[in-house]
Amino acid sequence: MSIRNQSVPSRFQMEKKTEWFADWFDSPYYHILYGHRDYKEAEFFLRNLINFYQPIPHAKIIDLACGKGRHSIFLNSLGFDVTGVDLSSQSIQSAKQFENETLSFEVGDLRYLSLTEKFQYALNLFTSFGYFEDFETDVQVLKNIHSILEDKGIFLIDFFNAHKVIHHLVRTETVEKQGILFEISREVVNGKIRKTIVFEHEGKRHQYLESVQALSLTDFEELFAKSGFKMLNYFGNYKLEPYHQEQSDRLILIGQKI
Repeated sequence: MSIRNQSVPSRFQMEKKTEWFADWFDSPYYHILYGHRDYKEAEFFLRNLINFYQPIPHAKIIDLACGKGRHSIFLNSLGFDVTGVDLSSQSIQSAKQFENETLSFEVGDLRYLSLTEKFQYALNLFTSFGYFEDFETDVQVLKNIHSILEDKGIFLIDFFNAHKVIHHLVRTETVEKQGILFEISREVVNGKIRKTIVFEHEGKRHQYLESVQALSLTDFEELFAKSGFKMLNYFGNYKLEPYHQEQSDRLILIGQKI
């Protein structure tokens, strides 16, 4: 059963609204709060994917919403030709110091993605999808990704299991990082999982928002069908074990361009 938001704001409303991800991801506090993320786990996941799908040597990969490029750099170290794209200019500036002949980074918005280069694989890792206001924008993003893939190119989305997140939602918590107390609250509003982050630093109060569509497997099946992808497989964790709605931590989807 789909739990996505059915309401669609007008274009005027969307243009007037501040986009939380553009503000938050360019903030130094984002990197302070999430600096603990387990990159060994991420590399374990990527190695499992490579072992499972056996991509050709030197395959061209695009890492969409790449952040500071940690995963792009790792894939490049394995011999792949990698391009990383992210909306955050600060993150891309940090990533560019690692560029080489087969690794490049650029600022880009997935809603307006336009690249002349074609890729054999497109990756969207660690719940970097579903940030937009409506399902139609999700479809447009996937169509943009479809357009930069070669024929029969592979697309992977690694998303959280929204069903499990909602049913085990931690409503409030306090997290201390580098002497900053982050007061975090969570709620489900209009088919979105919303996280409000409030803290004080150097005498100033800050507040940021994260809002991610609670997309289900059914939603993704519809998204893939509307954007020209055939669903090849889906998994429930980084070991690539089967997906179970109640138990799985992740919803990892593999599609192929048709």
